[in-house]
Amino acid sequence: MKFKRWQNLSEIVPDYIEEFTSNYNSRESILIEVEEFAKENKVPILLPSAAAFLRFLVSVLEPERVLEVGTGIGYSTLNIYYGYPEAEIFTVDSNRKRTAIAKEFFKKAGASIKLLEMDGFDAISEFLSKGETFDLIFIDSVKSEYPFFNYKVQSLLSGRGVAVFDNVLFRGYVTGKEFNKKYKRSVELLNLLLHHVKSYPNFCSSILPVGDGLLLLKRKFVL
Repeated sequence: MKFKRWQNLSEIVPDYIEEFTSNYNSRESILIEVEEFAKENKVPILLPSAAAFLRFLVSVLEPERVLEVGTGIGYSTLNIYYGYPEAEIFTVDSNRKRTAIAKEFFKKAGASIKLLEMDGFDAISEFLSKGETFDLIFIDSVKSEYPFFNYKVQSLLSGRGVAVFDNVLFRGYVTGKEFNKKYKRSVELLNLLLHHVKSYPNFCSSILPVGDGLLLLKRKFVL
């Protein structure tokens, strides 16, 4: 049985919905090329419906500075870029094989993107030590690391900043859907993340059942 992931389909959204929305949402030919590459080479990318939402969010926020942790082959990065090309975009990934592919796609798109080939925690620590902030932070990395990224991400957000975590519903496993025991730690840590962010007094959070589940986090307005 083929994983839906390799067909750019969601495990939590019905196939016909994912396919309809994917066909409805227009996008540049380079993005379709990345999608086809991902299918053929079994490389996980942000699902098209989630990518469309991320792009729209970026176009509304018009962030001056963006940080992405988890470049992969550059699909989500390019969606961020097309959402607001004027943004200064930093993307971080230590997988040199995939970042080499991302670089080629960035070049084809003529996108000005700062790619940091290093560990995500190290990059975040460097930004924190310099007192830098970002208006949008997108996390699409190892799911079991999300709770540990979370606290650092909060400190990196600007006053109007928004953080987005991908895959927080993890094929529906975090909701109680049966799963292989090898995913037990990831599911437990994702549930821990979701529990923690809901209890923060100065932040508001929301889960959207788009793609594989997106968690949005932002500071509350102080009146």
